[in-house]
Order: sequence, then structure tokens, then C-alpha cells
Amino acid sequence: MLRTVWKSILAHKMRLLSTTLSIVLGVAFIAGTYVLTDTMRAAFDDLFSSTTDGIDVAVRGEAEFTSALAETDRPPVPPEALDALAAVDGVRAVSGEVGGFAVIIDDEGNPVGGQGPPTIGINAPADEELTNATLRDGAFPTAPDEVAIDAATAEAQELAVGDTVRIVVDGPVEAYTVAGIIGFGEVDNLAGATLTMFEPDRALELYGADGYTEIYAAAEDGVDVDQLVVDVRAALGDGLEVLTGDELAQSVTAEINEGLGFFTTALLVFAGVSLFVGAFLIANTFTIIVAQRTRELALLRAVGASRRQVVLSVLLEALAVGLIGSIIGLLLGLGVAQALQGVLGAFGIDLPQGDTVFALRTVVVSFVVGVGVTMVAALAPAVRSTRVPPIAALQAVAAPPLRRDGIIRYVFGGLVFAVGVGILALGLFSGAGITAVGSGAVVTLIGAALLSPLITTPIVALLGTPIAASRGVPGQLAKENALRSPRRTAATASALMIGLALVSFTMIMGASIQESAIVGIDQAFLAEYQVNPSSQGAPGSSAVPTDTVDTLSALDEVAVATPLRFGEFLYDDGVKFLGGVDPDTIDHVLSIDFVEGGWAALAGGLVVSEDTAASAGLALGDTLDVTFAATGAQQLTVEGIFDGANIDADWLIGEDTYTANFAGDGIASIYVRLADGVGVADARPALEQALEPFPTVQLQDLDEVKQSIADQIDQLLGLLTALLGLSIIIALFGIVNTLGLSVLERTRELGLLRAVGATRPQIRTMVRWESVLIAVLGAGLGLVVGSLFGWMVVQALSDLGISQFVVPGGRLSQAVVMAALAGVLAAIVPARKAARTDVLRALQTE
Repeated sequence: MLRTVWKSILAHKMRLLSTTLSIVLGVAFIAGTYVLTDTMRAAFDDLFSSTTDGIDVAVRGEAEFTSALAETDRPPVPPEALDALAAVDGVRAVSGEVGGFAVIIDDEGNPVGGQGPPTIGINAPADEELTNATLRDGAFPTAPDEVAIDAATAEAQELAVGDTVRIVVDGPVEAYTVAGIIGFGEVDNLAGATLTMFEPDRALELYGADGYTEIYAAAEDGVDVDQLVVDVRAALGDGLEVLTGDELAQSVTAEINEGLGFFTTALLVFAGVSLFVGAFLIANTFTIIVAQRTRELALLRAVGASRRQVVLSVLLEALAVGLIGSIIGLLLGLGVAQALQGVLGAFGIDLPQGDTVFALRTVVVSFVVGVGVTMVAALAPAVRSTRVPPIAALQAVAAPPLRRDGIIRYVFGGLVFAVGVGILALGLFSGAGITAVGSGAVVTLIGAALLSPLITTPIVALLGTPIAASRGVPGQLAKENALRSPRRTAATASALMIGLALVSFTMIMGASIQESAIVGIDQAFLAEYQVNPSSQGAPGSSAVPTDTVDTLSALDEVAVATPLRFGEFLYDDGVKFLGGVDPDTIDHVLSIDFVEGGWAALAGGLVVSEDTAASAGLALGDTLDVTFAATGAQQLTVEGIFDGANIDADWLIGEDTYTANFAGDGIASIYVRLADGVGVADARPALEQALEPFPTVQLQDLDEVKQSIADQIDQLLGLLTALLGLSIIIALFGIVNTLGLSVLERTRELGLLRAVGATRPQIRTMVRWESVLIAVLGAGLGLVVGSLFGWMVVQALSDLGISQFVVPGGRLSQAVVMAALAGVLAAIVPARKAARTDVLRALQTE
């Protein structure tokens, strides 16, 4: 039996080629994701391990809680702690570090880095033994007007030792002399971030008003580091976290690895979508193959093969497909990792590079998933192969047994669809979580695929009518061929339906978010201008210089310029996102309606959105026990409850409370309300001139703010569509495969058509339009399912400000047209093969 299976595979290897390709592409995506993230993780590990070389003990402020923002918002280390650390027995050298935001300005006056990795400024080391930087050229800065910059930035900006460089910290542009070029071991910069190193006293002046970010110590020879840590803790007292150098490196890499975990999961979701689509292709392919091998399987039964052996023969073919596809996909994963890095880089996401990591886990997962998906997808066709009776071997023409689409299939499909929608709704509306949302989407798609044959006949008949009318007999035959087996047509279209459902969902969500943002701006903004950062700063630092507020407020054209800050605090065992506002001016720039209370007493308390107050059981006047990362436990009184609209935070505190409890100033943006009688266009020259010393910010009127939001959404949509593109490619391979197998199945029929006068162009036209019908059917079903997903998600997110459900008709129409064109491309090879059918040999085919 094994020899029979092997000879069958060799005899029909081309029919399994495109099926193998679906596994190759899906496994390559998985392997590429693991290779990319493992390589990134190793690069970060090596980088941060090298940056702590020479550091035996590290001391930093002890955060009350940790989260994405609070981890960088630790209280400073008091300056006197550095002297206390130096006095501990066994300490040979000490050094303090401060840091924050520092942007290099290029020759064109633009910030270096843009919206890419952070732009970091730190101090030069007091003791070179304790620095994590290595000099590539020159020296560390020793004067207030000197800096050292990382080698990657120096190369990109063509800077050398002795050159003048302009830098912005938290004020206007200042000129410095490049004293040195630095790297980190063999790495030219910190994972793409620009880094500027200032002379120690100048850095303290810029960043260290309240103390150091961290302080370091090197131990004397022979001193036990663990015991030294104990001694340092005893000398410095409570409120400070003392770690070894290795623990410091592990702490930083743990944060990076947590972020990479989310990144890996996100990419694996897209890989899973591709394999999910591939499973449809595999099941459909093996269903067709089993139908085409009716006589062969019947002959095996007639000469004594058991049902079990027949099932095994089909599953062994599937195993071969899975193994071959997994091997090739695993090897291609190396190229996919590079391609993914290129795609993400094209969308402004720069990733660190290092030696490629090809872990054993990558190999195991690739084979388990590749072979497993293939075997599961082929199981149902394998079971159906046992229904071929031995008497079928005596038929003159190999004809598969008729299959009837009974009511049971559609009832079951309807139940599956309903259950999927229910699980999806449970995840969206009851807080069951992202797992429920994902599971519900998968079950819904399976249900839609099961139901698709029910509507395939009327839809294809409708779509095929104009084709038949315009293309004559070839068009009519294309329509009839698509209608011949609704289940096969539906199964082929279902693979494309999944990809287009997700693409249309992302388009609908993007359009809905964009329109909701525009409506929110029109309703909320009383200001005419907004000032936003044009570059990212170091985590926890202010991206908008604090002097900008006073500069704008001093203009005659400006009535109010008020900043908006963001941060986090701990309440009721949960980390909450908050906004910091000026209670005296915020109501001049944003329209926020209060249900109870107001801004009057916000200086020492907080206001909360109506929905949040209801869910937390809060009322006006309640006193809350909260915790800030920098200052610890505090008490705040609820001074107002607002309707929750028009601002991206459910908790708001006054700017005095903010600056008292957060280490950085953290201005996220500034809202500018013009004086009475001053037009938007008339005010721009004065505003631009006032902001000229601050090149790290950008001035935007409301139309520009809306366009900026649209551009960001379009960029995200482009990235998502690119990542979903692989599933669509696999679906197109499914169309190629189905048409190719159908051509084989209809060899005798094609020969008869040629015998009665059909020309080769007519045969190609017939196959091409059949492909277009399948592609458009899949696209149409995908748009319906994607619209359902989009509507449900928009309804679920209405409390978060996503209030508008928008169907972008133009873009969705383009998707259908692109699907039709893809159908034409998918038909090229099958159509050529059909047109080249030899008439005499075809008529002899059984």
C-alpha cells in the first residue's frame, strides 16, 4: 500500500504542487515571525548585557507600580545617595546617570528621527569604567557646549568630531560641538534611537534638577557583589531599588521581551489567518482529488484494500504534502524574516539587527503546524474516500458518487454561524476578552463557508448572466461550469472570502475611526490650532518643550494656550490612564459637559467620566486612595463627573497635581484658542514665527489635525493589508489549483468542445471567466462578512468614541475589482493548459 501511495504521488505530483504552496507560505510566515522576533530578542539581550558591563551595583528609584508608562516614571535618586554609595566599603568607583529628551536638528532644520525610535539625551560618565558606551572617535564631552553622539546618527548626518550640531532639549535650539562619536560594543546605536551625551554638569542642569535617574558602582577586586548589594541597601535605606548589574540588564530585557511577546503574537495571528485560508485550499483540493480518483480507489477496494487502507492512502498523501511544505516553508522563513523587517521598516517601524537566530522551537512549531493543518484539512476527504464502492471500478467513465446538499448541512452551518456571532458578541460586549473575539470570528467564518453553497447558485447565476450575454457560448459555458458544482465553487471562493472579509473589516474600521475622530474634533474643539511633537522623546520625557506654552500665550493673536498631559496611576488594583489639564483654561479649548461638579475645585482633586464613575461606584465628593509611580500613595477627591465625550481620558487631574506626582513634565500637545476677531489664516504667520525656535513641534489647524489622523490610519491600514496579503495570495493559489484540477477532470469534455469547433481562444475565455466568477463570489461574500464584523466592533467601541459606522464604498469596490483582476491572473495557467488539450487523446480519456 505504501508503494501504491508513493507511485500515486509521483504520478500526480503537479496536482499537489499548489496545495503544497499554501503550506509553504503559511509555515514560512510562522517561521519568519519566530526568526525575526528571536533575532530581535537576542540583539536586545546582547545590547543591554553589553551596556551593563563594568557595573556591579545599580540603584534607582523604587516605583510603586509598573506599566507601559510607569516603568519609566520612577522617582529620582537623591544627589546625596551618590555620596552615600561611594562611602560603602568595597565600592571602587561610582557614577550617576540622568537623561531625557534630546533631538538633533539637521541642516534643513528638521528633527532627526521623526516619528521613529526615541531621541535620548544622557550625561557623559563621571568614571569611564562605569559607562556603557565606547568611544569610536574623539573624547567624551568635558565642556558645557560639547556633546558626543552615537555613530549611526553621526554617519547618517555626516557629522565628525569638531563639527557643530544643533540640539533641542526642553527649549529653543542650542549649538554644541561634537567632541566624540560613541557606540555600544559592536553596535552603532541603541536599536535605532538617536543618543546625545552631554557633559555631566550640563546634563544635570538639563535633566537632573531633582536627582539622578540611576546611580552605578563598581566593586573593588575580590568583593562579593551579592554582599555588596546587601551593604548598599543598608546604607541607602528604603525607597530605592538596589540591583546587581546582571539584574539591571535582565530587568530591561524583560520589559523588551514583554513588548516583543505582543509583537510576536500579532504577527502569528496573521500567519494563522494564512494557514486558516490554506486549510480551505487543502480540504478542497483533496475533495477534488478523491472525486477524480473514483476508479482508482474503487479498483483498490476491488482487489482487496480495506476502507482503513484507502483512508490511509489519502492521509499519507496529505502527510507528504505537509512534510514537504513544512520543510520548504521553514527554509523560506529566513527570507520572510527579512521581508517582514523590510515591510515594517517601510511603515516607519525600525527594528534592531543582529545575528540570525534559528531556534529549535521554530523548527518544531513549523512542522507541527504545517503537518497538523494539512492532516486535519485532509481528514474529511479521506473519510469520504471510503464511500467509493468497488463496483465503481467497472464503470466506463470515472464518475464520483453524487453528493446531495441536504437540509442538515445548512441547518448545521446556520447553527455554527449563529454560535460564532454569539461568541464574537460575547467577547465584544461582555468583556470576555480578545480570545473570545478571535474564536468567534473563526467560528463565524467557518459557518459562512458551510452556508456559502446555499447562496452560490443564485449569486453565480446573477453574476454570470451579463458574462453569458456579452461573451456568447464561452461565457455561457463559464457560467454553467461554475454552477455545475456549487459546493466546489463555494469552497474555492470561501478561501478568498476569509482574506477579503478581514481586509474589508480593516477598511471599514479605519473609515469608521477616521470619521469618528473628525466628528469628535468638530464637536469638541473650541481651539483653532493644536501644537504637537514632531519627534518621539525618551520614555517619560516631554516631547513638547515647556517654554512653548508661555511663548504662545504671550502673543496678541492668542487668547489661550493650554497644555494637555497624559500619565497613569493605580486605583482599585488597576492601572488607570489619566489626563492632566489646566482647570482655568481647558474649558476655553475643549467642549466638555459636566453631569455633576466642574473644574472649580480640580486643583487638588480629580474629575471622572460618567461611565467610569458608574462602573466604579463613585459619587461626587468621594475620596480615593490612589498611587502614583513617582510619589506613592495619595488621596484625591472626586470634584466632578463629566459625560466622557471629547477627550481621550476617563480621569482628569489639574496640572498642579500632575507636576507634583509625575517625574517629567510630559506635555503631549498644546491647544491654542485665538483672540476674538483673529482669523485662522491671519494668525498662522505669528504662530509659526513664535514656534521657529522650537523645531521639534508642529503647528496644525483643525483641517491639518484631521488629515494627520487620516494619514496615520491609512498607514496602519496599509500595514495590516500588507500582512493580510499573504492569505489572499494563498486564496488565489486555491483558485489556480481548483481550475487546474477541474481542467484535468474535464479533459474529455474539453476535447469534445474542441472536436465540435471550439477554438483555443474560446476555451481560454471560458476558463478565465469561470475564474472571475469564483473570485468575485469570494470577494462579495467577504465584503458581507467583513461588514458584519465591522458593524459589531463599532457598536462595541461606541463608548470609546468610535461612534460612526462608515462603509468606504470606493475602497471596497476597488477590492472587488482587484479580486476580479486577480481571478484573471489566476486563470492564466489553467486556461492555457485547457486550450492546449489534444483532441484525440482527450476523447480517449476515461
